[in-house]
Amino acid sequence: MLLLETLKVKQTILDPIPTSLKLPIAVSCYWLQHMEPKAKLHHLQALLLGMLLGPLHAIINSPDKEDLREDGAKMLCEEFQRVKEQTPPGTRLDLDTAHVFCQWQCCLQMGLYLNQLLSTPLPEPDLTRLYSGSLVHGLCRQLLLSTSVESLLSMCPEAKQLYEHLFNATRSYAPAELFLPRSKSNSKKKRQKKQGTRWSKNCVGTISDNRCWYEGSNRFGLLMVENMEDHIEASKFE
Repeated sequence: MLLLETLKVKQTILDPIPTSLKLPIAVSCYWLQHMEPKAKLHHLQALLLGMLLGPLHAIINSPDKEDLREDGAKMLCEEFQRVKEQTPPGTRLDLDTAHVFCQWQCCLQMGLYLNQLLSTPLPEPDLTRLYSGSLVHGLCRQLLLSTSVESLLSMCPEAKQLYEHLFNATRSYAPAELFLPRSKSNSKKKRQKKQGTRWSKNCVGTISDNRCWYEGSNRFGLLMVENMEDHIEASKFE
């Protein structure tokens, strides 16, 4: 399929994914490979959790639903709604997180355009229940504090199984550092930052040394500039 070849995603990765989420997951795999700056694990987790809204509503509204499935789906939907509404007053937007999700939305938009251009080889998702900014930002905050994905999905086994399919599909395209423990990931960034600072200091020293050499060797530099200015001024009156 030309669409998946362009996104550099294998068809087999999407086999366990529901039809309505194949395109968003394919786009997410592409996003994970190319995003800058790199997303963190809680970004991916929050994004995939947000994608469960559509399937949850499908379970709730299904005519052949079972009471237990419906109850679990309703409870999880209510929990998601609570997460959306519980943002403390005065909470500042995490700009790094916003940037990461903006990149994903741009990738999704281009993926939708490409899918339409190729006569929709993959079904288009229900965008109204695919992504909620307030939900994914709220989930990011919770995942950073104490909540785990497992505890959040424990009330709805169907949603948990679907999440695992989504996560496994995207995991194979995510950079390895996404799954490093937070402490190791932070220490790696500190080392890179320290190396960058050392390099910049060396550059500054080199530039400074070059400037001193230039100023010492070209004693007539200022005289040349003054003469050039005199020449320009004189030429104006000619």
